[in-house]
Amino acid sequence: MTALIRTTSLTGFRELAEQFGGQPDALLQRYRIDPQCLFEEDARVPLRSLVGLLECAARELKCPDFGLRMADYQDLDVLGPIALIARSSATVGQALEEIVRFIGFHSPGIELDLDISDAGAPRLLIDIRLPGLLQQRQMIELAMGVAHNIMKLLCGPKFAAQAILLSGSSPLSSARYRRFFKTTVYSGQVCSTMVLTAQQLEHAIEQQDPLLHRTLVQYFSHFNSQAPADLVEQVEWMIVRTLATQRCRLPIIAEQLGLHERVLQRRLEQAGQGFEAILENVRRQRADSYLAERSMPMSQVSGLLGYSEQSVFNRACRRWFAMTPRARRRQLLEA
Repeated sequence: MTALIRTTSLTGFRELAEQFGGQPDALLQRYRIDPQCLFEEDARVPLRSLVGLLECAARELKCPDFGLRMADYQDLDVLGPIALIARSSATVGQALEEIVRFIGFHSPGIELDLDISDAGAPRLLIDIRLPGLLQQRQMIELAMGVAHNIMKLLCGPKFAAQAILLSGSSPLSSARYRRFFKTTVYSGQVCSTMVLTAQQLEHAIEQQDPLLHRTLVQYFSHFNSQAPADLVEQVEWMIVRTLATQRCRLPIIAEQLGLHERVLQRRLEQAGQGFEAILENVRRQRADSYLAERSMPMSQVSGLLGYSEQSVFNRACRRWFAMTPRARRRQLLEA
């Protein structure tokens, strides 16, 4: 099924493209997006088209921070009805939980998770679930920028995360990131994460309305467009989160999912899958994504995939692609 996204996520595209001398309608049509649908709040376009459009605009308009610049035009309201649920929540933490829960209404291709396992550093994780898509930095930075703007709206204009982690490499300077996020930003990470504080999650929302909140949650729980993620998808997501720690093993994943190791094995077998096969597939997909980043060192790629030695990654690459990592990188960049 094609993952769609509400056209509110294109807010600011036309203005920004024109500012850099581009022709927004021509760019939109190149990615099969009807320019008129930008004026329809509930219209939806393929997420893959939006991701490709942003990468193309950044490249052709020579604007490497296109995604961040688009984020300046967007805030909580781009989420439409989900914004009402967030605004009526009692605390920022509750608002984020509801956004994570109902993000599928905005786009089922966007993966969010609020990890509160470390009380001193709760984390909001963001990922784009589009198999085979290599370049998505602009979309990731747009999504993280919007998340930052949402936190400023909920916590107050002085909000600053403890840190921002961005997947993949980036040509942008640390000063550019700090100017936007007002905190330290680390690129080249295994997944994109906003590191918060417990106090920020506990912050009370002035517009909280328990009755409205309860009514909206009941309504969206019934009509929520995102089916609960199946077990295989949950395992894939946990693998992505733990790969770089070199602790990506079946017992640890099972524990984090609240299952006994044998129960997880049995349920995966019932779904026609095995843990090692899922791990191999995630590593292969991530390898392509990292190798497509021209400036990312091979040692870093190896580490992000959870390999303790470069030679192990080299053998895996030959197994997946019948070529060395450097040859695969050349092939991807030429394509």
